[in-house]
Amino acid sequence: MKRPALRRTPGARAPLLLTVPALLAVAFLMLPLVGILVRTSWGELGDHLTAEATTEALRLSLLVSLWALGLSLLLGVPLAWLLARVPFPGKAFVRSLVLLPMVLPPTVGGVALLLAFGRRGLLGPWLEDTFGITLPFHTSGAVLAATFVAMPFLVISLEGALGGLRPRYEETAASLGASPIRVFLTVTLPMVAPGLIAGAALTWARALGEFGATITFAGNLPGTTQTLPLQVYLLLQDSPEAATSVSLLLLAIAMIVLIALRGRWTGTPGDHRDPASRAAAARPEDPAAQALLPEPPPGLPQKSAPEPWPLYADVTGFTRLTLDAGPGTTIAVVGPNGAGKTTLLRALLGLTPRAHAVLRLGDDDVTGLPPHRRGVAWVPQDGALFPHLSALTNTAYGLRAHGVPRAEARREAQDWLDRLGVGHLAHRRPAQLSGGQAQRVALALSLIHI
Repeated sequence: MKRPALRRTPGARAPLLLTVPALLAVAFLMLPLVGILVRTSWGELGDHLTAEATTEALRLSLLVSLWALGLSLLLGVPLAWLLARVPFPGKAFVRSLVLLPMVLPPTVGGVALLLAFGRRGLLGPWLEDTFGITLPFHTSGAVLAATFVAMPFLVISLEGALGGLRPRYEETAASLGASPIRVFLTVTLPMVAPGLIAGAALTWARALGEFGATITFAGNLPGTTQTLPLQVYLLLQDSPEAATSVSLLLLAIAMIVLIALRGRWTGTPGDHRDPASRAAAARPEDPAAQALLPEPPPGLPQKSAPEPWPLYADVTGFTRLTLDAGPGTTIAVVGPNGAGKTTLLRALLGLTPRAHAVLRLGDDDVTGLPPHRRGVAWVPQDGALFPHLSALTNTAYGLRAHGVPRAEARREAQDWLDRLGVGHLAHRRPAQLSGGQAQRVALALSLIHI
């Protein structure tokens, strides 16, 4: 029987009706750049770029853009985390405020800054009388203007990265005793580092090229507020060839930044798990795939293990459940998808508002304690190993969160990995482990904590 001819994949050839406008758009964006290249006086390029006024403007631009980047990191990183992680009234309005400088005409932004921080603005007189600070027509004013227009790039990029980060990693770190600040610094930031770096690069490049808000709010004073874009504006009147050369320099810097990022500002953190872990996470939840560990399971050597304690929990939510387990008791919770098995575990850890658990471990009532102070560890379905840490540092994470010295924590972690048969993999990262190996590391990560 003759096999049917293979058909082309739909969309393999772009329709002419879409291709022509797309090519026109590329040409529209490309022609101004080509114009700079064609009109540049290449023989005089070196002289134009090494002129005293240009080098002074470049030095000032670098100073202003780096200070703007620092302020954006200091203020924008917490703001991005707040927008990505915390529900609060007026969130849409705050996000609109963040986006506003990106769509606002820069000169209007400069006027707004002048009315807020100028000598006759809302805060300007108070700043001048109390601290002797005058922002307009000063380098600090140029920094403020650049920060105002550039910080949104950092916030939006980082918020997207945080939104793509699965909270299971942060929850696991909290269950191991890490405080919220420690979780943010040791888990959240390292895992969203690509988004943070991309946002920081875009912020710096935007601050370097800022013009409208700077000239409106800070003025155009040589050596004080005259940055490189303002220098281009002045050169256009007296020396168009020099203005073209300086424009080429700014164009080159912007293109280098964009090429180095390769589109990362639109992405989210990659999935660092190995294929087996990704497949496990994609499967429906198995009641046996997660475990709550208030004491070591039977069958493991009890070296260095504490005595088990009784557990009592009264969980309320859509239904009510009471758990009363003596020391060393193992409880299995089974049920169909959506029955609430994961919600139960998260309630015992204090991680969900959907259910409330009155929880006593031994003689201690830990109901009112935050997750990092409850002393309850869990093994999520996919293990939730921190992808930026090795198996050894993953296992030692809980001890380090409780202040155990690094060397001692690593010795104890190596001991647990050896007992679970994965000690020889201590220096591998989760992406280099098989599914079974990763589960053993996750078990060691939880057992070492209790």
